[in-house]
Amino acid sequence: MEKAYHVLYVDDDNYIRQIVRHVMNPDFRVTVFSNAVEAVDWLEQGNFPDVILTDLSMPDIDGMEFISLIKNSSLFKTIPIYILSASTDTDLKIKCLQHGADDFISKPFSPLFIKAKIEALMRLLGQRSSVRFNPAPNHTDAR
Repeated sequence: MEKAYHVLYVDDDNYIRQIVRHVMNPDFRVTVFSNAVEAVDWLEQGNFPDVILTDLSMPDIDGMEFISLIKNSSLFKTIPIYILSASTDTDLKIKCLQHGADDFISKPFSPLFIKAKIEALMRLLGQRSSVRFNPAPNHTDAR
């Protein structure tokens, strides 16, 4: 991988944070927080990750509120957000996606799967940014 993409991971479960950080660290810069309040403060200090991973069940600001804060910010609304949650409620998954989350990954999960999903997302975003708009030439009917 050419660039060390930056992942912000917010989860109140220290064990899961450490596993995700360990798996991601060789190929990604990973910043972790145990709650969304700290994550928002970090973002407001001018930090801009390539992707955000967040749990839903957290103290103070839950994951749904965190999504809303990010997606309602003119600075941060374009950062992709992946939800990592133990919830199996389909309605909740739909609600997360409707509120601006870009994907929902159910716990338990494979950290290697998350890593592969983020690599695929970064590849896609890189391809989109490298494609230049070239309008089709204006053809006229020669009769």
